[in-house]
Amino acid sequence: MGDTGGVTGKESSNVALHDVVSGMVPLWFDVGYRFTPALYAGAFFQYGFAFVNDQRNAECKQGVSCSAHDIAFGANLHYHALPQGIFDPWLGAGFGYEVLTVNESGTSTSLGTSLPVERSWKAKGFQFLILEAGGDFKATPDLAVGPFVNFALGQYSGWSNHQTIDGMPEDQSGDLPGATHEWLTLGVRGQYNL
Repeated sequence: MGDTGGVTGKESSNVALHDVVSGMVPLWFDVGYRFTPALYAGAFFQYGFAFVNDQRNAECKQGVSCSAHDIAFGANLHYHALPQGIFDPWLGAGFGYEVLTVNESGTSTSLGTSLPVERSWKAKGFQFLILEAGGDFKATPDLAVGPFVNFALGQYSGWSNHQTIDGMPEDQSGDLPGATHEWLTLGVRGQYNL
């Protein structure tokens, strides 16, 4: 994963994506239809278990527990070069929408006073370009397994922050113009054809 701009703000300032999370382990689900043996169109849903970058988030080291997750969903189109072969290379493209959430809970120390803190902030926006490539090895006529790579280019357009400090709730939100970022995913996928 990487970034080229700001992501979100705790108090509305821009923060680079790598300052917030250092990566994630995604679970990706596709459902779709093959119009021909070579052409697939469908929808996807991804839930990513993100790793909070506690090297750059000092609060995560000082009695505050931090966690993060990323949710994305959208549509994609795949072209399969050798759909009848034992090995079927394919290319894909798509677009989607993404929500990155970071949660913090614990005790924060400010000016010598310890206060219970619950904070959740989100950055959300469109993934306007998703490029995919992979290859499917057919284990059976209906089951295939193989490697894939996915590159998603997106732009967070807004952020929101909800926090409760010592029982006092506070909500903030704002826009993130120009906050582009990208994710690079490498993995293995399984496919079952009904």
